[in-house]
Amino acid sequence: MIKIIIAEDQALVQHALIALLKQEDDFEIIATANDGNALLELLEISKPDIILLDIEYSSPNGLEVTKIIDAKTPWVKVISLSLNNHPFYIKEMLKYGAKGFLSKNCTAEELFEGIRTVYKEKTYFCSFCSNVLLRDFVRNPIDSGIDFRTITPREIEIISLLSEGCTTKEIAEKLFISDKTVERHKSNLLKKLKLRNTAHLVKIAVQNGLLFH
Repeated sequence: MIKIIIAEDQALVQHALIALLKQEDDFEIIATANDGNALLELLEISKPDIILLDIEYSSPNGLEVTKIIDAKTPWVKVISLSLNNHPFYIKEMLKYGAKGFLSKNCTAEELFEGIRTVYKEKTYFCSFCSNVLLRDFVRNPIDSGIDFRTITPREIEIISLLSEGCTTKEIAEKLFISDKTVERHKSNLLKKLKLRNTAHLVKIAVQNGLLFH
C-alpha cells in the first residue's frame, strides 16, 4: 500500500481528493493536514510514502515545508498539487525537493499515475505542467538579475490581474480581499524587487515568465 498524507487547506478540495484516492486499492490515506505546521507535526508520528502538498499552503508555505521535509525526512516524497502553474514555482518546488508537480486541473488518471510514478523513485509532471516547462525552456526568459524567490503565490495573482488592467477594487473583488490588502501587496512587491511602479513590475514579470499561461 502507498501511504499518503493530503496537505490541503481547502476543505472541498481535500474531500474531493479523498474520494478520488479511495477508488484505488493500492492507496491508503493515513492523514490530512490543513497547514504547514500541522503537516510537520504529523511527520513526527506518521510514516507516509507520499505527501500531496498544496503550494499555496500557509504557516509555513509550500516551498518552505518542502525544503524542511527534504532535509529532515528525505525518504518522504512530495508531490506539489497546485493551481499556481507558473514555471518559476514548478522549478522552485523541484529545487526544494519535490518529486512531482500536478496542476489542480489535471485528470484523475494523471493524479493516480503521478503518485505511483513518484513512489517508484521517479519524477512526474502532469501534461499541463510538462508543457509549461517545455514552453518556458524554449522561450528562455531574459535574466533581469532580480531574485524572484521572495514572491508569494498570492503576489503572483496580484501581478497577473494587474497585467490584465484590473483596478485595485477589481482585484480585491476577484480575490475576496480588501482594497487595503491589495495595496499592501503592491507596495510589498515594489519594495522586494526595488521597482519604481506597477507598470515596471508587470514588464519585469512578463520578461521573466511569471505571467506565463
